[in-house]
Amino acid sequence: MSDEADSSLSASQLRQRYLKGGTARDDELSAAQLRARHGIAANPREFSTSQWRRSVLASPLALAAFVAAVIAAFAGALYFVLAGR
Repeated sequence: MSDEADSSLSASQLRQRYLKGGTARDDELSAAQLRARHGIAANPREFSTSQWRRSVLASPLALAAFVAAVIAAFAGALYFVLAGR
């Protein structure tokens, strides 16, 4: 059934078609209709990018900490080599 045909249906007919136990198959429904049919909450607004943003921000911080540790280790080793002379 097309969206145009849906506009001629009453609210109760639409519920019978789209809600749980309805006549429409799952593969005919949109993501929002599937979530409503099966009682699943909608995704948060930034669902698709929130993990990416956290990892992008964490990577430079971890890299900076690693570089600082390497520089500190190198400086410490250099100090002991030069102090031992």
